[in-house]
Amino acid sequence: MKKLVLALFILPFLGFSQNQEIAFDCYGEGVKLYYQGNFSEAIYSFNLAIEQKEDFQFAYYNRALSNLKLLNFDKAAQDFSKVISLDSTYIEAYKNRAECYLKLKEYDKCMLDLQVLISSNSKVRAPYKTLGLCYYYQRNYPLANEAYAFYLEENDKDYEAWFQKGLCNFYYADFENAITEFSQVLEINPNYISALDWRAQAYQKANYIKNACKDWKEAVELGYSSSQEFLDKYCFEEN
Repeated sequence: MKKLVLALFILPFLGFSQNQEIAFDCYGEGVKLYYQGNFSEAIYSFNLAIEQKEDFQFAYYNRALSNLKLLNFDKAAQDFSKVISLDSTYIEAYKNRAECYLKLKEYDKCMLDLQVLISSNSKVRAPYKTLGLCYYYQRNYPLANEAYAFYLEENDKDYEAWFQKGLCNFYYADFENAITEFSQVLEINPNYISALDWRAQAYQKANYIKNACKDWKEAVELGYSSSQEFLDKYCFEEN
């Protein structure tokens, strides 16, 4: 799970109005509460800071992070949007808003934010993993495959990305490549039993029935009960 970056700043109080000083006091209290894991209380403090200073960019940002912790993705996305309206160069706001949009199944909006991240740094690969997931959920498996391939060039130990790439190829009826990718998952993480079941399904689609039955049998023995139905349906003679 990715770490959330909490913006911390030393804020000069000298010369500020009383409202601004109150805003900064509330902001500081909100930061402390956030780090203590009291996210609802932190939101309350950030609310007070924003009431005193309506353009308080970092209060909006940290309130958004607090809502992310509470899985309030819609509220978090609104605050990240406010941050971006105050500072269109704030890359972390785009990054976190993209994650909110992904959770909210607003894939087109998510991809727009990912394109901002990619445009800001052409060498960055991390956004392509999320981009692949957006395309996957939209059933655009070729573009999802391309995104994962680019991401995996520099992140070849990410078994979850290999798994998603395998699913893309499976649903695109490219079973040979799906087998290769599910095998890659198991090489990196032998305990990822779901990949064993999906590799068996790819074997079955590619008419490698013995291999499929071997994987399903192993998956069942390892406690993956979902494989039992396939084992009973396709492997009667093998049993």
